[in-house]
Amino acid sequence: MQSLNSLYFPETVLPRHLRNCLLLFPDTLHLLQPVESGTETIDKSPESDIFMEQGICQVHTPSLLGKDRNRFLKLVEEIRIGKDDIVQQLSGLTLAHLSKEQDTSDKSHRAIMTTLLGGQTTGESDSAEETQKAALWQARLVLALAEILDKEEAELATKLSDIDDTELALFEELLGDVPDDTEETDSFAELMRIRANINHPRPGTLKRRIQAWKTLYSSGSLPEKYWLWMTSQEEAAELLIDNYEEKAGRNSVPLLLLDLPEHLYMRDKDGLESIRKFQEQEGDIRRNIIEKLTAIVSKEHLNSVDPVALLPDAGILAREWNDLIEYHFPEKRFGRRKLDFQFLANISLDQLVRGVDEEKQSDTIRHGIVAIYKE
Repeated sequence: MQSLNSLYFPETVLPRHLRNCLLLFPDTLHLLQPVESGTETIDKSPESDIFMEQGICQVHTPSLLGKDRNRFLKLVEEIRIGKDDIVQQLSGLTLAHLSKEQDTSDKSHRAIMTTLLGGQTTGESDSAEETQKAALWQARLVLALAEILDKEEAELATKLSDIDDTELALFEELLGDVPDDTEETDSFAELMRIRANINHPRPGTLKRRIQAWKTLYSSGSLPEKYWLWMTSQEEAAELLIDNYEEKAGRNSVPLLLLDLPEHLYMRDKDGLESIRKFQEQEGDIRRNIIEKLTAIVSKEHLNSVDPVALLPDAGILAREWNDLIEYHFPEKRFGRRKLDFQFLANISLDQLVRGVDEEKQSDTIRHGIVAIYKE
């Protein structure tokens, strides 16, 4: 019986409800983290212990900080406790500054990076090793800061979720006779704007995050080269697929569309039991899908890519799976989202991120699948 291990991107910390929903399909879910675990961590998450102990959720740091770990954690802690000037400076990083193409005339950026890197900067006189080390340090900082911002956003979303639509409608009605240019109406408009955009990161921010994630990924090795990558960020998937289409000269192919619950807010023990119960009781259908997808990504070079030829019974598989999801997790109670499987032919995901040519690839997995958890 084949085991399906998946890699989640580009977030480095996964909310409990999202983790519970995604783990209904793969056997394990793996994440990168910018700094290796130790006696203290960037964000202690005791709620993840059960899943970690069972090996269902695992985290990896491809390149260890080693002796620089304490210095990195100290900087992250300074950012966390209110170094607003550092946060503002770091948010100004551009994609160019996360790559090897540095603008040496950018004095202000150099000053910012001197502060953030604790004296490490990159320049024309630096060796390739020093340049790579500084770029990796920057990438870790971007990811660590993103974790902090994600946590703050989640807390704000929780507070805003307490304000239901009825209360907002009542508030808007009470403002009906108030002039539009008053402080009250401005506050209401700002509240609505924040509520609408709470889970929609700006494109530039997401680009920096995924570039940082790719830099971290490419910095070392992982336990295996995962062929299934999962994400709840549609924009992140689009950026990765755009990269593939530019390199491969062909479009990604929609392979399969499965239902998943939108939310599974359960205590860890209950969540784990629910996931295992589903996988054990309905193992045949899930395993059948996994075996078919594994066979597809293990194929030799494909001259033509026809989704119908690759997975002729996709409709039947989806219907059987969706019926199971509805039986175990009724839409009226758990909501519903889609898991959209996009097939990337002739380039493995590891190869895509590391920039390895297909001719030099010796792995048995020659293709990749990006599964997008979306509305």
